[in-house]
Amino acid sequence: MTYMPLAFTPSEEASPHRLHGVLPPVVLPMTPDGEVDSASLESHVNHLVVAGVHGLWANGTTGEFYSLDGEGRAEVVRLCVKAAAGRVPVVAHVGDTSTSLAVRHAREALAAGAALVSVLPPYFVGFGQDELKAHYRALAHAIDGPVVAYHLPQFIPATLSIGSIVELVAEGVLCGAKDSSSDMVWLRRLQRRLREAGTPLPCLTGGSSVADLGYLLGAVGSVASTGNLTPRHLVRQYAAARAGDWDLVLALQDQSEELIELLAPPGTVAAPGLTTTVYKYLLSALGRIESEHSAAPQSQLTAQDRRHLDERVLPVIDRLEGPGDRA
Repeated sequence: MTYMPLAFTPSEEASPHRLHGVLPPVVLPMTPDGEVDSASLESHVNHLVVAGVHGLWANGTTGEFYSLDGEGRAEVVRLCVKAAAGRVPVVAHVGDTSTSLAVRHAREALAAGAALVSVLPPYFVGFGQDELKAHYRALAHAIDGPVVAYHLPQFIPATLSIGSIVELVAEGVLCGAKDSSSDMVWLRRLQRRLREAGTPLPCLTGGSSVADLGYLLGAVGSVASTGNLTPRHLVRQYAAARAGDWDLVLALQDQSEELIELLAPPGTVAAPGLTTTVYKYLLSALGRIESEHSAAPQSQLTAQDRRHLDERVLPVIDRLEGPGDRA
């Protein structure tokens, strides 16, 4: 009998707030003076949609949300929604340092056309579980609908516990969760607790290296940053998981790992800022966006870094996506 995670059973299809599939955390193209490059963003989003992604994740870590003010965040959502043109939904991250700020971002994101909002816990201050639950309840009440919990403990240790997530799901506060910890033990325990409580919740994995494991444990999709570079490859992997072809899921993940291991140029240390700069260079080399610039004070790549990406990484992307995929 073929193993099939509960997340892929037909009952999940009927959920009114269904999250599923490949939702790339959209890279934010910028001009050399640090402004949003709207033309490049539209081009990039259109490429992702044509490649078959199932949604877009706007203003995530890969989208450098931390460099934008409130209006900048809303504008990014508007541009993504416009470029998607109703073909796929846009999920907008709206987390901030306080409830009032997150509520403002959430209302503006929904007004800009976002289908759902995702929320990092308030950062900088180490809030307790009662405070965090009150934060999510206030957000859901303010927008008159559930929200998606965003779990990123490596940067925001004061995060919702598994027990708090199960409680908020039962209350109708949460309609999904994105786990960017790459901690499969945590995801397994969350899924088990949700099943025990009879409170199903669509869960997405955020780590590019654990998409296969996430699917096996019941994740309904992935928000892998590599989806910006190889969207068709990740869509094929999701389809294989839906079909229960686990040999293919694993083989495609192995191919992703080859790419992931090469993305940090020799002598550099992997970090979110470096990731966005590397992705932007590659996207510009592929002809999908105009400029490789990231928000200051992020350093730009050296000539040696660019040479590594040209010689080692671009051929892998061509192999995974097809050489005819370039703009």
